[in-house]
Amino acid sequence: MSYEIRYFSLPKVGELERNIQDRFENSPDGSLVALADGASTSLYPQKWAEILVKSFCQSVAENPIESIRRSHEKWLQPSQEIWRQYYLTKLQSPNRKWWQGGSEIKNRGSATFLGLQLQNLELQNLEHYAKSQWQAVAIGDTCLFKLEQETRNLLTFPLTAAQEFKGTTLCFESLPEYTSFPPQFTAGWYEYGDIFLLATDALSQWLISDYEAQGEDWKKAFQFQDRHDFAGFINKLRQQKLIKNDDTTLVLVEVSRE
Repeated sequence: MSYEIRYFSLPKVGELERNIQDRFENSPDGSLVALADGASTSLYPQKWAEILVKSFCQSVAENPIESIRRSHEKWLQPSQEIWRQYYLTKLQSPNRKWWQGGSEIKNRGSATFLGLQLQNLELQNLEHYAKSQWQAVAIGDTCLFKLEQETRNLLTFPLTAAQEFKGTTLCFESLPEYTSFPPQFTAGWYEYGDIFLLATDALSQWLISDYEAQGEDWKKAFQFQDRHDFAGFINKLRQQKLIKNDDTTLVLVEVSRE
């Protein structure tokens, strides 16, 4: 199997693209995909989100989801040390701006996280011939969606209802002195033609809301081919005030035979 991956991101209205706090990464073979959303109220959230997704997708030699399942705190430690060194470098810079040191409250990065692992196990699994297993791990309100081909039901993870989205959410923290809440896990089977969709909170909430209202527009999100289509769709939702004004990121992973 191979995976075609498309990634689109749009800053909140009034912000520049370089200020987007969402970060996406995938492994070279596409079997590992990760999306993180840095909390804008935290310190260097963009960098923390970047470190998290790279750490997950560079774990080719081991199963990152199993590592996180054994101990998410232990899995976070190398990433937290990278973030700490980045912060210390900023502190020691002779050209440091006053805000780059943070504050008593704003002293660490926080980010939601979603990791997806696609395992090509069809030859080892005769009962589920032509299907392979996927696993996902998540903390917070960055969500995974999968449209079930047989039932046309929309699988959502980790949040399943629009009312579950709140003003604050659970995060991974960039300093071990602060609690990073245990993530959630799920797994299933996939086959040729399946599409996985990963989205940060604003788009995730709208997707679930439209699905709950038995709308049809949510299906369009699985079909975006380029940035122009994505930006036009999100801007229209914003103009209609159907989606909150926030950094908005979408990742599509389409499973193909080659």
